[in-house]
Amino acid sequence: MGDDADPAMEAVDALRAANIAVAPVGEELERWQIGDLVFSDANVWRLAASRGLVEVDP
Repeated sequence: MGDDADPAMEAVDALRAANIAVAPVGEELERWQIGDLVFSDANVWRLAASRGLVEVDP
């Protein structure tokens, strides 16, 4: 991930690449709907990381 990359968008892209439907909630792109749940940017990142879909810095 580059210095300018948005970690939340990287996580959203990774989840979508894994065929997980992710939709923005509102216009600010700070909340994401996955199924019946709404996640913050940080929680979307954690979800993608827990599934090994994004690289986690040691």
